[in-house]
Amino acid sequence: MSSFFEGCEEGFVADFMVFCWQTLDPGNVAATDLRGDLFDACARQLRELLQSVEETCGPWSPPAFWKRYIEWADYATLFSIEDQREFAQHDPGYIEPAFSVFAFTGGQEMRAEAMTVLAGCAASSTKRASYVRSVIESRLRIEAFAARTR
Repeated sequence: MSSFFEGCEEGFVADFMVFCWQTLDPGNVAATDLRGDLFDACARQLRELLQSVEETCGPWSPPAFWKRYIEWADYATLFSIEDQREFAQHDPGYIEPAFSVFAFTGGQEMRAEAMTVLAGCAASSTKRASYVRSVIESRLRIEAFAARTR
């Protein structure tokens, strides 16, 4: 990792990874008219973080999860439900990956854990919490719509 991130808490690194990733989202770039130099800086930081996670963070850490998730979302790399489930269950103190298991299984798995994660996201203003919250709430809206149309 760059010298800036050396010694930083893994949660902060994951927050910054998601911040850069979401900042680079084409919809965000268009909506905010993101300047080219800021785009380049975010892209450079995200690339550096993704490349260094395996060397600098634990294999089941928040940055390790987000590396896999971002690479799945942006580059279509394999990130199986089994791998996601293992991230969510490996450390009882880090259940955030339950949001992806919940969404990927159509709300059939890790519902209670996802609701705990959702409650935790309500108290945070990070891009990471906002993203996780939006994924869970989207799944819940789909379920509510399906229930109304039956």
